[in-house]
Amino acid sequence: MVGSVGKLEDTMKELRVAFRILSSTFAPGTAVPPRPASGEKEPACASRQPLPQFKLRLKARIALFFLAALSSTAAAQPSDWKKDWDQTVAAANKEGQLVISAPSGTIWREQLMTFQQAYPAIKLSITASASRDYWPRVVKEREAKLSLWDFRVGGPDNLSYSVKAMGAIAPVRDMLILPEVLDSAVWYGGLDGIFLDKDRRYFLGFALYEENIAYYNSRLITGPGAAEVRNLTDPKWTGKISMADPRAGSPLVASGAMLRAYGEDFLRALMTRQKPVIVKDPRQQIDWLASGRYPITIGMPSIAFVEYSERGGNIEGIRKMAGPRTWTQGVGGIQVLAAPPHPNATKLFINWILTREVQTHLMTAVKLNSRRRDVPLEDTNDAVDYARLDEYVGGQTEVMQPFQKRAAEILREVLQ
Repeated sequence: MVGSVGKLEDTMKELRVAFRILSSTFAPGTAVPPRPASGEKEPACASRQPLPQFKLRLKARIALFFLAALSSTAAAQPSDWKKDWDQTVAAANKEGQLVISAPSGTIWREQLMTFQQAYPAIKLSITASASRDYWPRVVKEREAKLSLWDFRVGGPDNLSYSVKAMGAIAPVRDMLILPEVLDSAVWYGGLDGIFLDKDRRYFLGFALYEENIAYYNSRLITGPGAAEVRNLTDPKWTGKISMADPRAGSPLVASGAMLRAYGEDFLRALMTRQKPVIVKDPRQQIDWLASGRYPITIGMPSIAFVEYSERGGNIEGIRKMAGPRTWTQGVGGIQVLAAPPHPNATKLFINWILTREVQTHLMTAVKLNSRRRDVPLEDTNDAVDYARLDEYVGGQTEVMQPFQKRAAEILREVLQ
């Protein structure tokens, strides 16, 4: 925010100078500058033609308008956001409750529960649920005129965007208050870049890393092509692949990315000829990967590695397969339900989790990379090439939804 304020002050100075020039040098009645003496060069800014009075007045008024507007903004900004913030905190404390859905695993739960330490007057209720289970439940509740959830911490997928199309998602961008959150300079891709929907208002992502479609056990899978997603349909991998439930979440995002890169025939062959074993428990998924029972896996959440390591597991031989250049936020995002039961506590939590301090602690714990520039990278192996970010495709963005939708249709056909 400091950088933004500095730019604002510089602009105001330039406008003041411009207005002084307009008021003095070109004021009505001012003489036309004399022609330079022989051999002298006429200044580039000099004008030998007197401007009509209405143009002079128009320019002066434009300069005054912008100067007044910028001065007002600069003066009001600190007090306005602070007043809004204090009112939000007071109202949130009065609501006294927050009901959210969050990623599975104790680490995420523990980190999100630190909000209650920061704001002890607000009781935080967390239910771990996957997208495939959460959104159908929300739709049924909304049909029954029930509003039980405030928001979800997790990644969007085709189901999420369907709920958005129903008008059941609130614009989270309107809830941002803190200067350090609104400062576009602190985010990779700017403030617009943290939103995954086309409107740049609804689906916010605070994590940013390369999408890992598939992993393999390098102690058991070797040789040419072993490290490439495009070769997953090779007959030699038949019966050696596990896959997280592809109806939603990370495996559906992965399926959409593979469909976009390699086509429908590839996805159909992968799901039929290769006979992947569908698994719902990430712990089972990584156990099978590490033990070699299923030495290739698709759509496994990154938190599975963290928890497996904490259980004493060895992940040294597990490698990611090279695939389409895709970035993801994983489960590091927020979707707010329209008309949440605790709107002020919701707004408070969202600003809290996007601060530098909280992002630093959270990313360290869950081993992800934040989208904030001022938060250290936690996993350099999965860091995107920030200088070439515009060359990536966001796997969970709205522009990818046609591919996810088609992938979901194919998956339903072949998994019946």
